[in-house]
Amino acid sequence: GMSPKRKHAADYRAKIVVGKDTRRSSYMYENALCAGITAAGADAYLLHVTTTPSVAYVAGTEGFDCGIMITASHNPFYDNGIKLINGNGEKMPDDIIDEVEAYLDSDLELPLATGANIGSVIDHAAGRNRYVGYLISLATTSYRGYKIGLDCSNGSTWQIAKSVFDALGATTYVIN
Repeated sequence: GMSPKRKHAADYRAKIVVGKDTRRSSYMYENALCAGITAAGADAYLLHVTTTPSVAYVAGTEGFDCGIMITASHNPFYDNGIKLINGNGEKMPDDIIDEVEAYLDSDLELPLATGANIGSVIDHAAGRNRYVGYLISLATTSYRGYKIGLDCSNGSTWQIAKSVFDALGATTYVIN
C-alpha cells in the first residue's frame, strides 16, 4: 500500500506498470496507453510481452499505483482490450472499472500535463525478470535431465516459461 501523504502530495507522480500479450494490436494499444498515461502526468513502466500474473506480481510488490495488461485473454485478436490491476496486484474492483468506463463514455476531459509535468515511459524488463526469479524460487525440484516440450499457443507465456524451465535445468523446446 501507499502512504496517504505521498499519494496526495502536490509533486506526486503516479507509477503504472504495463504489460502486453503477443497480438499485433497490443503494440498499438501500448503506444496509445503510454501517450495517455504520460499526457496525464503519470509514468508508464513497460514490461513488454508478458503475462497477466506478472503484471499483478510487479504491481503488488514494487509500489505501483496500478497495472494494466493489454490482452484479449482467450478472445479473438480483434476483441483486444485491457485488464486493470490495483496497487495490491489484484483485479480492480468493479466500481472503479465502472467509473473508468463511465469516464470513457463521457465528454469529460482530464487536464493534460505540460512541460516538466509530462510523464515518462520507462523500460521495466527488470520487473519481468524479477517475476521469472520468483517463479523459479517456487520450484520444489530440479528438472535437470528432463526434456520439456511447451506449446504456448502463441501466448505471452513462451519467453517466461522457457526461462523458468531452463533455469531449473531442463532442456526446453517451445512451439507456437
